[in-house]
Amino acid sequence: MTQDVLQGSELTVVRQPTPFPVQEPETKAVVHWKGGVGKSTIAQELAYLDDGVAGDMDWSKGGLTKGWGYDEAQRAGAPLIDAFDKGTVPTPLRGGERKPDLIPGHSTFGEHQPPAEKVKDEITRWARELQRKVTWDTHPDACESTYGALAAARVIVVPVVFGTREMEALQHLLEDVSDYPLLLIPYMVEASPPKTHVDQLKQMSKRFNVPVGPMVSYYRWIKTRRKRVAICSEPVFKKEEAFVEQMKRVHTAVTRYGN
Repeated sequence: MTQDVLQGSELTVVRQPTPFPVQEPETKAVVHWKGGVGKSTIAQELAYLDDGVAGDMDWSKGGLTKGWGYDEAQRAGAPLIDAFDKGTVPTPLRGGERKPDLIPGHSTFGEHQPPAEKVKDEITRWARELQRKVTWDTHPDACESTYGALAAARVIVVPVVFGTREMEALQHLLEDVSDYPLLLIPYMVEASPPKTHVDQLKQMSKRFNVPVGPMVSYYRWIKTRRKRVAICSEPVFKKEEAFVEQMKRVHTAVTRYGN
């Protein structure tokens, strides 16, 4: 039922976005004006499927960096802040075979984030000099670093969670930044999503001319998961198979965006 409802939405609202310049290697971002919508999980999985790098500009301690297994209290310095301050290229931490390499964030980055223009220029340069695709997780706020990531990205993934506050935040985001190359991804979708919210998504997509990509269902086990590896990494267990298949469809849509 869920898939039928959202497939109907996709047929109505997905359209070819305005082509943006090709980047090689490309920079991507996962953005929302509200926390708790799955940004960090999506960023890690997309980076893993790219065989790329996950970069973290969300200074919340429960985000991508912590989930990857990096503990800033046990490390010297702050690689992200140092790279911006010194004009150097950060060396990603090796993730091995089961998680993406990481440019870790830091809990004080909010106090040290550069202006948006510098963020845009530097993270674009980092991808080019590393010769790696980089997917950035961002802070859930309209802050300098998030605007820099928006300006740098070839495609910006926006999770769409069908909740009242989440949909209100989505509308505010679209009012602010719909001129960027956004791709809306219905995420954590229940078996019977509220028709009101599905209709809202269709209306917003048409109003702001922003495409909707494949959906990802709600999987309760993700919130309590303790493993510090990408869900899409091998071996994939039975309960993970549906999520992995859906995330691979999202990755394909992101890869083909604008092409």
